[in-house]
Amino acid sequence: MSNVDLAVIKALKIGRVPRRGTLEIAVGRDAEIAEFRRAVTYVTGGFAEVRFLRGDYGSGKTFMCSVLREIAFSQGLAVSIVNLSREVPFGRRELVLAEILIGLRTEATGPESALGAVLERWFARYDAGTPLEDNAALSAAIHKVSATDPQLASALRGYYRAYLMDDGAALMEAALAFIRGESITAESRSALKLAGRLAPENALRRLRAILALMRDAQYPGLLVLVDEAETIQRLNKVQRDAAYTAIREIVDSCEEAFPYCLFVFAGTQPLFEDEFRGIASYQPLYQRIKNTQVTSERDLRQPIIRLEELGTEALLEVAKRVRKLHGDAYEWNAKGRYTDAMLVEFIKTVATRFGDIRQKPRGFLKALVDTLDARQQGLDHESVDQLAAAIQQVEAQDAQLDDDVVVAVA
Repeated sequence: MSNVDLAVIKALKIGRVPRRGTLEIAVGRDAEIAEFRRAVTYVTGGFAEVRFLRGDYGSGKTFMCSVLREIAFSQGLAVSIVNLSREVPFGRRELVLAEILIGLRTEATGPESALGAVLERWFARYDAGTPLEDNAALSAAIHKVSATDPQLASALRGYYRAYLMDDGAALMEAALAFIRGESITAESRSALKLAGRLAPENALRRLRAILALMRDAQYPGLLVLVDEAETIQRLNKVQRDAAYTAIREIVDSCEEAFPYCLFVFAGTQPLFEDEFRGIASYQPLYQRIKNTQVTSERDLRQPIIRLEELGTEALLEVAKRVRKLHGDAYEWNAKGRYTDAMLVEFIKTVATRFGDIRQKPRGFLKALVDTLDARQQGLDHESVDQLAAAIQQVEAQDAQLDDDVVVAVA
């Protein structure tokens, strides 16, 4: 039994997109996956890129984001997931920086924040454990950071001193909060020898300094995933334009300002095409990223990658892969006891009730796992009405990337 297989099945059973194992059930996305693999490899060569992922409801946009995260982890990159909201509009650069650093993860740290681990890995390159006053190499490295971000350099000195203390955990957390641009107590500020706060106009400079530090710590790069970017449309005009301006600035300056970084903004069709509240309402950004194709065929090397719905054949293939994972996870002959013909009939039964189930993938997969569970345990099969209720419950919720799994939020 594979724990990853079991984790995939357990996530699908409650309507979630798995954090790991997504590549095992990614069907009909070979071209998109290959393009994103190229993008990840590209930025690890010292370059930077901004891509946009457009997916309408049911197209698997959030699932594709999870696949991209798994690709990045497999190549050693750190990943940060940014969840935008009215409280964290993208135009507020200091708040977005805080979200990037709060959401920072590595394969090794799992669901835990990786900022502290990144710093300690960086310190380890300079003989961590030696007092700063006696560590010329570390002092020189911190001095180099100060050229880009003097406040970050001061916070690194404070964090390192606390790191050497037997009871320095609280001060280390305070230093991390300061680096994220958060307020800390006067006592902590004094103990860490810190002054001032992160100014909004310096937020992207802080990110650039963190990227350089991560590279020095031997991380190949960073993936910043902004899912549900259509949240920007819900802001007022001033906030929307500020958000679109911030994205334009990243597009324009990423190569020079953010080497080793891949930004991916994922959203639905209105985010890109709505002329009143979407990116199309802000021409300086829209003109840079709009699709310039004159044919209807997809060019995956355009800034915006458009996801299309999966066909029925692809849906059947996904079902077969989930069946195999279920058999491996629970060690039973899933294919023999729930045949291809039964899968086809199951798809027809669900489609008869719901119409085009390609637009309800999470609900469909939850119902499939419930059915496989019942078959494997020798239980009575759920009725069509029970399956319908399960699908409706899942599909009534939006999928959102979380720092550990993709969770459904009402």
